[in-house]
Amino acid sequence: MKTMKRVLTSIGLVFAIVCAANCARAQVGTPPEDQKYFRVPHKYQVYFELAGALPSSPGVFNDFWNSAFQFGGGVGYTMFPWLDLKGNFTYASWDNNSTDSKGKIEYVGVEDVEGGLITTMTFSGSARFVGVPNARTNPFAEVSIGYFMTSADPITIEGVMEGSAANTMEDASGMMISPSIGLQYALADSWSAYAKYSYVYCSSSVFAPGDLLRPIDEEERVAGENQIFQTIGVGIMLRF
Repeated sequence: MKTMKRVLTSIGLVFAIVCAANCARAQVGTPPEDQKYFRVPHKYQVYFELAGALPSSPGVFNDFWNSAFQFGGGVGYTMFPWLDLKGNFTYASWDNNSTDSKGKIEYVGVEDVEGGLITTMTFSGSARFVGVPNARTNPFAEVSIGYFMTSADPITIEGVMEGSAANTMEDASGMMISPSIGLQYALADSWSAYAKYSYVYCSSSVFAPGDLLRPIDEEERVAGENQIFQTIGVGIMLRF
């Protein structure tokens, strides 16, 4: 699982570096008359993105849940050439690592650990600050603030835990904030692609994935903490 997280992170970083190098090389030597479409004033935008989501905190979330894919989308409005205001939605689900979880639950029989899928949805507004508005290749910084909702499926041990004996986690919700940095590249008059890294902080006092991994005879609940994860992904944006 940790190897998978490192691979996802490395792939994302390599992609961003290669994208930056290729975009810069493509921009050099392009005649000004071929770049005029990048200055067409578009006011509205629609975007879709796909990212790898790496659990970070609390530690049990990082150690016992696999990396996931995050799907996102939204709409935006260009307030100024250097500032886009956006409304965003994201969805991610992390699978529990059942092999490692057997030891944490202190059950080492042959039966399988089942369930434990953790799902997080976010709804946010954001401001994206574009570094060089008239250029084809653009670094940007973005800050998103909004609301998150996290839920989890119960965890059971096949043949041992059933119904009310299953381990459960209380749903969590509250404020989220997510700073991001990235690089976008104009593909045509209306289309742009981008790569982005985000740090997602979900403020909570009840997010407790450790509750799902309590030993069979343990009834005391785990203290809740903030949920934190990171994403590295790519997206495509239509401006009109």
